[in-house]
Amino acid sequence: MTTSEGDGRSTVPIARNQPLREAVYARIVSLLSTGRLAPGMSVTEASLSRSLDVSRTPVREALLRLEAEGVVRSALARGFVVRPLSTREVREVYPILAALEALALRSVTRPLEEAEHERLAAILDALESAGDAVARRALDTEFHSELAGLCGNEHLKEAIARLRTSLSRYEIAYMECTPVRGPADRQHRRVLSALAAGDTRDAAAVVEEHWLDGMRGVADWLSSTKPACPGTTGAAAGAVPVPGPGPGATAGAVPFSDPGPGAAVDAGPEPGQGPGDSGGARLHRPENEPS
Repeated sequence: MTTSEGDGRSTVPIARNQPLREAVYARIVSLLSTGRLAPGMSVTEASLSRSLDVSRTPVREALLRLEAEGVVRSALARGFVVRPLSTREVREVYPILAALEALALRSVTRPLEEAEHERLAAILDALESAGDAVARRALDTEFHSELAGLCGNEHLKEAIARLRTSLSRYEIAYMECTPVRGPADRQHRRVLSALAAGDTRDAAAVVEEHWLDGMRGVADWLSSTKPACPGTTGAAAGAVPVPGPGPGATAGAVPFSDPGPGAAVDAGPEPGQGPGDSGGARLHRPENEPS
């Protein structure tokens, strides 16, 4: 059943068979991957539990899990802070992701089915025509998740997914500031063509090249002294300006520099949703659902 908030947004309670802790974690990851929890922003259990309409326990568990994954760090008297962008982290993490996804593709032991090829091609069609960073990042993640899923190795898929979560704050910011995606799009097509031809080694080589090129692009962008994107003042050491909200962004984007203690966390509706859409940010715990 859908409930309604005071401002007219609709919310969808969590199904009884869905663990609350997993739903809360997924929603916070969504806030990170859409840029609404930006690098340098303070996050507290209290503010998130109010925004998501859940108790503090699953929020605390999700934040501790994200801390272990390197996405946030605990801050004395301020709860947690979304970790700032770092060229060093880019150079350390992207090669690991490149190696793991290449391993996933080399592990594929069966031909690509026609339905799989059509699905991957449809995702790339949508990605190449997407007009904003949030949509592009979501479609890019979907494409790479489908690639990793072909290997059938659940541990490998989970490791790749964790790294993508860790890098989400880089990807959304970089895509917002660098809308030209021609080289990356062509690499995606080359991967798909290699898989369609049954050449998993070539597909693995291209996907590794893809992530290493991405590493260089993001690292160069972070270390540049030029304006990172329109309306910003450049990337000073340790702080990267936030892009202005694009077509898919939520109003009230937060800066990458630390806004200080007490900053509000607006977990508004998901991108593209408006009044009357389901799936808003709040997570309502069904009666008797354990936290």
